[in-house]
Amino acid sequence: MVPIGSEDHVDTSFPNVELFVKWSDWSCCSACCCPKAVCKQFETSSRCKSVESYQNRHGEFMIRPTGEIGNDDLDQLFRENENLMKLSKGMNISGISHLLDQSRESLNRKLGVPKNTLKVFQIKDCKDHIQKMDCWELAKCLYGNSSMLPEKEVAKIEERDVCENASIYVLRNAYNILSLTPEKLYRLQIDRKINTGSILSANFTIDGDPIEKLPHIRDCAHQPKRIFQHPNGIDLIVRMSEEQLSKNPKIIAVISYQSPARLEIVVELVSKTGGKKRELVLFLGRLLGDSIELCPY
Repeated sequence: MVPIGSEDHVDTSFPNVELFVKWSDWSCCSACCCPKAVCKQFETSSRCKSVESYQNRHGEFMIRPTGEIGNDDLDQLFRENENLMKLSKGMNISGISHLLDQSRESLNRKLGVPKNTLKVFQIKDCKDHIQKMDCWELAKCLYGNSSMLPEKEVAKIEERDVCENASIYVLRNAYNILSLTPEKLYRLQIDRKINTGSILSANFTIDGDPIEKLPHIRDCAHQPKRIFQHPNGIDLIVRMSEEQLSKNPKIIAVISYQSPARLEIVVELVSKTGGKKRELVLFLGRLLGDSIELCPY
């Protein structure tokens, strides 16, 4: 096994011939950290360091000329192989095979492997590699793209909570005041205990315009949209700039339940006097029946 940092050594003990290792690409990492949203208490981000994950690659001994060689057979092989070929081809030439073998032994010493080694390998830790930190990235490496993933594996990957790094506010009361920091990622969740029954749908508007529902995203933190619905179709993701917050936009949400009840939320973004923070003021009113009336503000 060639230690990391020794892989670029060469040997030139054979006159005008350089012996070196041509390395393959690194493999995919061998394991990844399971997101908490999928695996709960198993290998969550706080335990990610305990996951052993490695990449490997193999190398082949290659030779190339650096000047006039003086051996017709070796010169001919270099011409046929565009001045780059495997060492094993040169070893078939009688009279010089022992010299090439000595060069290989010399290079092996520089690489830190036994002198009789014929093929070399390397392994490195995936310590901070994105494939270890994100199982989606590892799956892409293994399968090429998501459309090539086995159906069951796609389902498992898409279950992960791509917005798990957002600060969460759970709206439990009829009246909520939240202080927001510009450019910070927030996730607004409706407390399931506010109303009876399961939530069927949530529809949001901002200043009268519908807020887009994103059925699938890979990363909330780097999503260019400033406000959108989480892929679960219920939660609202907010990351607004100082300028956006200063315009005091208003958000209205209508939540439909399995029961006849519906919940209306009015969200007013207002500026705090003399400060850089903004307040997110939410008025929650429970409405029964089919008619909807806006809460006063």
